[in-house]
Amino acid sequence: MTDPAARRPDFDPLSHLPTGHPPSRRERWRATLYIVTVLALVSLIVLAVAFDYFAAIGVLVIVFLSFIFTYLIAPAVERLRRATAASRSGRPVTRSIAVLAIYGTIGLVLFPLWIIAGHRVAPAIERVGGMVPQHTARFIEQLRASERWPDVVGLPISLRRAASDMTRRVSSSVQDDVRELGAELAGIRRFVPWLSVVPVVAFLLLTRWNRFRRSTTRVLPSPHLQWRGDEFLRHVNSLLAAYTRAQVTSGAIVGLICWIGFAALRLPYPGTLAIVAGMLEMVPLAGPIAVAVIATAMTTGTVLPVLAFLTGLRLVQDYVIYPRLISRAMHLHPIAVVLALWGGAALGGLVGICLAIPVVGVFQVALRHWQEYRAIERLVEESIRQQAASEPPPP
Repeated sequence: MTDPAARRPDFDPLSHLPTGHPPSRRERWRATLYIVTVLALVSLIVLAVAFDYFAAIGVLVIVFLSFIFTYLIAPAVERLRRATAASRSGRPVTRSIAVLAIYGTIGLVLFPLWIIAGHRVAPAIERVGGMVPQHTARFIEQLRASERWPDVVGLPISLRRAASDMTRRVSSSVQDDVRELGAELAGIRRFVPWLSVVPVVAFLLLTRWNRFRRSTTRVLPSPHLQWRGDEFLRHVNSLLAAYTRAQVTSGAIVGLICWIGFAALRLPYPGTLAIVAGMLEMVPLAGPIAVAVIATAMTTGTVLPVLAFLTGLRLVQDYVIYPRLISRAMHLHPIAVVLALWGGAALGGLVGICLAIPVVGVFQVALRHWQEYRAIERLVEESIRQQAASEPPPP
């Protein structure tokens, strides 16, 4: 069967993009609107980071959850469109209708739960916000008490001094992070109503991404640049999807380990605590600290076993499990993942940690495409020079 695209005179099989005619005025205006909108959003986020760190945390959480939600339901959207394409009509439903259908299904599941327990959400948020300072102070007090573990174990004097000094430095650093996180969580309930923006942003990403990619690449000056720009955006999309899958897998692994560990430590409600730990694992640094505060607050006896379990979990998760998941998903070396997280923490704190891996991944994709583009351009220029040199001079 003849490919319909091959019969079109304005189709370049190398670029996979229409190249016979320059972009129309409408396409140029659409591309300009998309680019200006993206630059404006990036500028707002940068300004928020520069002038209001707490607002930056809120914006980052909304953006982060929007991307997570987008890539979680994107496979269901495509599966629904393929199912409708296989029906008698042979035409898939539009992506907007597919997204709205999935939103409706989620709503049918959540609506009865909201009717039953929705009136308890706002009081619960207020109660948790009021208890944050109390639990934070109790966690810091327990953390200070745990600094005496070298004396309790009965280590030799030389090892006891070294262990005590190291424990105090680590404890002091964790206490500073806990105080900062407690101050942020005390006011985080102001951002809860803004979580309603997440489905709206996800809807726009799911329905407008292809138009954005086509419009922005269509206005590039040459077929090679058009094809290269389209491939770059496709790879960025695949990279963010792989990053989301790695984050979700990491949260599931941490939740399972916490379920086993909390049950072995006889903490109350180990399953609920494990689910919370798995969900908060998607928020670097802040999530694990919040889990530690919650777990120690629910401990009736000594907190040393709980702190030891969570410390061991963090070491294994941060330096073994998570780097391997990211390296497989995004083709980054595990050492590069650890260095990227360290660099992000040093430069931007929590915001830097959240952005470190995606930024490094996008930079790696951009560098690879730039190198390939320059290599192909050099080959084309060399071919033109050789062809010009082999042609006989005009009479």
